[in-house]
Amino acid sequence: MIIFPHTYHYRLIIGSLFVAFITLGVYSYVSVSKLDEYNSYISQEKKLLENELSEMIIRYENIRTEDEILKERLTQSKVRIIRILDSVKAVAPSASLLSYYRAEIKDLQHEKDEVLDLLAKSQEENKRLQLAALEAKLNFQSIKNTTKNLKVKNKDLAVVNTALSNKIDNASFLEIEQLEAQAVKRITKKRIVSTEKYKKANKLHVAFTVSKNKFVDEGDKYLYLQILSPSNNIVADEGSVNFGKESLIYTKKIKVAYNKEDVEVETIVTTDEDQPFTKGVYFVNVFNDNKRLGSTSITLK
Repeated sequence: MIIFPHTYHYRLIIGSLFVAFITLGVYSYVSVSKLDEYNSYISQEKKLLENELSEMIIRYENIRTEDEILKERLTQSKVRIIRILDSVKAVAPSASLLSYYRAEIKDLQHEKDEVLDLLAKSQEENKRLQLAALEAKLNFQSIKNTTKNLKVKNKDLAVVNTALSNKIDNASFLEIEQLEAQAVKRITKKRIVSTEKYKKANKLHVAFTVSKNKFVDEGDKYLYLQILSPSNNIVADEGSVNFGKESLIYTKKIKVAYNKEDVEVETIVTTDEDQPFTKGVYFVNVFNDNKRLGSTSITLK
């Protein structure tokens, strides 16, 4: 029998190489297909990001506000969006880079929502201050015994209100509503009996609601009640408190346990024996630090 060993080995080698060539070809085809799908996905995501960023720039340009601080925040956010858009256009994107840009866009959307919320509160505060100024003006017109010193103080308070309305930074301050005050003739177990006669009054009852505000931290808050008599003196003076270069003389210090919910507050003020009630208008102010939260008045006949 005749054997050709070299020929047999060559056939095995050629067969193995053919199988390897076919396997490599199939793998290369699959890899190229997957790469094409990946590049198509990245291209589509990049286009979507560019469109979304362009729309955000347009929305920011349509927001209008007179508040300088909010204007600055909007400008900074818009600049940040433009930089991200330029990066998306200029840099060859990848899945990880697109994911990073997505996270940046989410942060920008959250920041925009926060700024819009602050803008709404700023507009609300401006309306409230305008209404308070109008009510104060009407009250002042009815006062016949107002001294020159009181007029100066009221003018200063109006200036403070205007300054505060222009410097609202993040709406993180307390607010009150439903501020009411009345002179008291007597107090029973069931009710408080009010009066408009200065000779019958011996106390003042003040009540208001501290409004809930998610931007204000929980904890004990201190409010200062200030009551001015018709002669521009502090009723039941308890002393003064300093806020930097400013000081406040107050009638009563009130501690409020604030937990981001409405808090009902009411208190009774008794005048000093040597300063009984007199005929005229009493002004009632409520402060938190050096910010006036609200004011009202009582007229005794």
